[in-house]
Amino acid sequence: MISQKNKQGWRNPWVLGLVIIVLSGVLINARFVWNVLSHPVRVLDDDYSVLKHNKYDAKWVQQQAERSTLGWRTSLNSPQRLPNDSLAKSDEARFILTASPAVMTFELHDKEGRPVQGSKVEIKAQWPGDPTFDFKGTLKEISPGHYEGSLLFPRAGNWDLLISTDRDGSQFDTEQKVFVAISKQP
Repeated sequence: MISQKNKQGWRNPWVLGLVIIVLSGVLINARFVWNVLSHPVRVLDDDYSVLKHNKYDAKWVQQQAERSTLGWRTSLNSPQRLPNDSLAKSDEARFILTASPAVMTFELHDKEGRPVQGSKVEIKAQWPGDPTFDFKGTLKEISPGHYEGSLLFPRAGNWDLLISTDRDGSQFDTEQKVFVAISKQP
């Protein structure tokens, strides 16, 4: 007979299973909340990229003004590069790297097309999901306007490369999205 005073209902395997499912859901959600509160959150846009700078920030406005007056043209390439789909959107990865470390070549030219010499070129690679994977690399000048270096990517996937060029106090920043496809090691 079913009664509210009957304590045998808690011994039913269906009731125990339901209690375990509810309890595990609560514990998993508690873990998610703890993870969000204990780790720094990166602000990402709709494409899961690091959110763009505040366009009203005075430093950002100054950088954009310097960038337009310098008129430098840049190009980033790699021998381990595979071309992306020609129909890819402009905010997607421009190319696919098939090695880690990946050799990167960076070309820097002024408004008239002359190579810019004596610059310090630094690449900050950002993993959009977790800042612990972020790293920096510097490129060395191998010939006038041509810089080369290698970047060791710790994992495969989409990366945001922030390229900062500094010459005589003039700073020129550009961004590049790449996809790193690292083959599995035997």
